[in-house]
Amino acid sequence: MTFNTHAIIFDLDGTLIDSMRVFYGLVIDGLEQRGIDATEQVLNNVGVDLMKDFQDAPSKQGITLVFRLFWKIGRKFGLSRLKAMSFTLDCLSKARKVYYSAPLFPDVKKTLTLLHNEGFQLGICTMASRKQMIDTLARHEIIHFFNPNGLISRNDVTRMKPDPEGILLAFKECSSHPSFGVYIGDMPVDITAGNEAGTSTIGLTTGLVDEEMFLQFCQPTAIFDSLEHAADWIVKTRPKNSSKL
Repeated sequence: MTFNTHAIIFDLDGTLIDSMRVFYGLVIDGLEQRGIDATEQVLNNVGVDLMKDFQDAPSKQGITLVFRLFWKIGRKFGLSRLKAMSFTLDCLSKARKVYYSAPLFPDVKKTLTLLHNEGFQLGICTMASRKQMIDTLARHEIIHFFNPNGLISRNDVTRMKPDPEGILLAFKECSSHPSFGVYIGDMPVDITAGNEAGTSTIGLTTGLVDEEMFLQFCQPTAIFDSLEHAADWIVKTRPKNSSKL
């Protein structure tokens, strides 16, 4: 399959930032302290279900949304209300420090440089807050690769993924049509949103979702084990008569 890609929109956590394993490690530690043995794979299955629950949540809830996420994880694993509250407050108190320590994936800067030099417009659609997104991109020194208008957070939409609103807005702000673009993410909720937006989608197994799970929950255009491999495929499959933008 070939397509003429004008813009590439990325998810942030688990796609550019190796934050999902760090986040899940925090949750697993909290559960184990309360006598529950939860592997990353089991927790990821729960996470996929929870993301479906949150698709109708108001996007500007901020800390309330995160509180609900931890609370529901605790309850899904059978914690009593009292223990679930303790688990939730414990995770909230550590989440900022844990997230701040999450590194870029090793191939991110190389890949963004390649795509930027090839003339693609680059944007982001993330469930993170706008402050969190901007701070993260600046801290890792990659913000200059992106079209500043194409940085879409949960604060910029009324409905979050898997609703396509944010992805459509990112393409619009990058002056591109979804049919000439691609959305890259590490979770089924990302792929579902991208498919609903009418763009090509790439699922990355860099987070906690493997190829089998992608195919079970959604149908990406392609699946890769690294951002670098995804970018190489995008560049190589661009029609030969499509010049750099």
